[in-house]
Amino acid sequence: EPLRDWPAFVELVSTFSNPLVGILVGAGFTALIQSSSASVGILQALALSGVIGLDSAVFVLFGQNIGTCITAVLASIGTSRNATIIHLLFNIIGTVVFTTLCLVTPLLGLSLVGGVQSLTPENPAAQIANMHTLFNIVTTFLLLPLGGKLVQLAMRILPDRKESGEEGMHLAY
Repeated sequence: EPLRDWPAFVELVSTFSNPLVGILVGAGFTALIQSSSASVGILQALALSGVIGLDSAVFVLFGQNIGTCITAVLASIGTSRNATIIHLLFNIIGTVVFTTLCLVTPLLGLSLVGGVQSLTPENPAAQIANMHTLFNIVTTFLLLPLGGKLVQLAMRILPDRKESGEEGMHLAY
């Protein structure tokens, strides 16, 4: 609630014309507070108070999905990082897909954002929740068949280190 009245925060979250800025703001803010639930709740509160519309909030929301990975990154320090990389890839790929859809569908005479708004026209918080749910379900269905490829990509991006003195049998993956 205090953030809603802080002019610098409201301006940062609500006045951007470039979707990439919204994504970066969402990712950065969520990484900073290390809670996607809290950052989505703040975004919903800003939408309910009329500070930000769904057409801008979606990009912040997509960034929040990326920013939530910071918790996993911090938890994976000193351990195998493949699951963390896959989590990050999942959210980055989903953000690219959904950002593209949000930018391209209006050019085709359709509107992903408008479709989500029409589900709950009088409730901006529900619109954000619906888009968040849609993001995660669609991204899961898109990437589920590519699970093995995501593992291979994760291992290429950040291969496991061989520890000196490592002996005997151990769990590799």
